[in-house]
Amino acid sequence: MSDLLHLMQHPGTNPKSFSSTICSAEVVDGDTWVELSESFFYPSGGGQPADHGSLEMESGLSVILDVQKGEKLLHNIGSNESDGIKLESPVIASIDINRRNVLSRMHTAQHLISAAADELFSGRTIGNQIGLEKTRIDIGIEDRSAFDKELLQEVVNDGIDQGIPVTMSQEHRSELTSNPLVRVNLDLLPKNVQELRVITIEGRDICPCAGTHVANTKEIGLIKINKVKSKGAGKLRVEYSLL
Repeated sequence: MSDLLHLMQHPGTNPKSFSSTICSAEVVDGDTWVELSESFFYPSGGGQPADHGSLEMESGLSVILDVQKGEKLLHNIGSNESDGIKLESPVIASIDINRRNVLSRMHTAQHLISAAADELFSGRTIGNQIGLEKTRIDIGIEDRSAFDKELLQEVVNDGIDQGIPVTMSQEHRSELTSNPLVRVNLDLLPKNVQELRVITIEGRDICPCAGTHVANTKEIGLIKINKVKSKGAGKLRVEYSLL
């Protein structure tokens, strides 16, 4: 699989344009997907949508509509774009800064909300879908009567307002197993993956994560929990937005 260079960068906000070359191109269902020699684009995954952006090529400017990972990291530049592509030709790639920044703020907020739900109500995050306008988190919780929407929002916004550092590190999974701030089930990660990219919100949360994040909780801005609804026995769906 192509190297995911966004993993080496933190914070994930305000990404810079970068030079690359086109390694391959293929047409799938009418859309052209290109592989770059190196790419800092975030591909769809882990509940976070893909980066969008553009490629400045010899033939002109192409808009990147989607990024997907597999054996290759492929960038969708839409239909009717294959004719002007020359392999090994240089390009200038630009990531949509506003989209990346909002998703980074949303994703860091998700870590805070998940941590607070666990701390306050023993509610474990079992799924999430990060969005530009709103984000939802599914929380498994045995005693739903203990859940307090207003308290959760207050605790999260307090953490945001404190301006807590958000850092990235590489950790061996054995170092995380007994840490109470690690709230994810490490057994769900592939056994052969021993070195993990870890995002730490100091004193609040430690989480193996491939997503993009801010450098300080202050950058999130306050959040509002808009809806809380049942998703079956022992599960609540929490929906929030950025203010």
